[in-house]
Amino acid sequence: MLLWAVPAGLSAQRPPKVQLNPVALGLDLPESYKNRTFIKGLAGFVNNIDQLVGSMIVIEGNKTSVITRFVKEDKPPVVTTTTSDVLFNAKIDHRFKQNGAYSIASTKIERDAVYEVVITDIGVAFLPEDYIPYLDICNASKNVSADLRRKMYYVRSAKLTTVYTRAFKKVLGSGSVSGLVFSAGGEVFSSTEQFNVDYIVSVDLVNMDKLLALQDCAQLQLKVEMALREQAEQARLAAAKAEEERKAREHDLAAVRAQLEDLYCLLGESLEQNAKIQKQMQLVKEQEAQARKQLEEAQRQADILTSKAAFEFKEVENAEKVIVTVRNKDGQVLEIKSLEELSKEKLQEMGFDLEILKPKGD
Repeated sequence: MLLWAVPAGLSAQRPPKVQLNPVALGLDLPESYKNRTFIKGLAGFVNNIDQLVGSMIVIEGNKTSVITRFVKEDKPPVVTTTTSDVLFNAKIDHRFKQNGAYSIASTKIERDAVYEVVITDIGVAFLPEDYIPYLDICNASKNVSADLRRKMYYVRSAKLTTVYTRAFKKVLGSGSVSGLVFSAGGEVFSSTEQFNVDYIVSVDLVNMDKLLALQDCAQLQLKVEMALREQAEQARLAAAKAEEERKAREHDLAAVRAQLEDLYCLLGESLEQNAKIQKQMQLVKEQEAQARKQLEEAQRQADILTSKAAFEFKEVENAEKVIVTVRNKDGQVLEIKSLEELSKEKLQEMGFDLEILKPKGD
């Protein structure tokens, strides 16, 4: 196609004719890019996609809500950046399959225009498998209805992508044009605009049921309960050892004090040995001060470990579960938390007829 081009300073002369080679227009995005999950409601995370990863979201139709986040405190999402991962670079018109879609930053192309589009990944944040706090998710899922669970998704990873767009308008008639010019489909398009840049977010989602399908929540909870019990037992043993140490230091202090009293008695009885006794008294006083210091430290450690042991056993008591729930003949609902509560006297107190519970032949 021939086109009149207008070089600078030659406006009074007849412009030269320029041969334009036709440009093939893009019709579709790469499959790998189309298969991503684009949710316009998460666009607010373009500046901090790491804070999106680990979130539990609810998707209901076109509405998306972030309800909570599950991430280990000591294992935040891993974040990587890049500037050279170009996914798509082409000129497109109104026939483009994703025209107006969020995947191209909601760019809407009219019939008399062509857009140049460049799509590039610039960052990704993700959680490795061992970074996911499955136990916290298991505990939270117990209070979620089956219907809501089907709508809940966990964000395993998120990608930040730039979409550069530049609009070209169709040239009408055979007049002169300036700026960037190309031909496509027998038409000529030109533009003097700069690229406009938008940022979009895509995510890797896992449904809550699928996320927990391979996790034995009961086993995870039992493991944590056993760890708490072990921790409480270790705290109890440490507290007991500290108490024994305190008693030993207390005994040592009593012995030193008794020795000091004896020396005071000897001082009164024998003035001739005063100098020697004074020296011995000074030594014993120093020993007393050291023993007192050791006793105070032992007392402090005993108090700390005793408090810790009490706290740990309290945690274990709080973790106890009801092993059976029964209803007596008066219609009262009772919870049994240990087998010791199933004694004959307890059953009678709860209103059960022990004659009926007798085995045959008695």
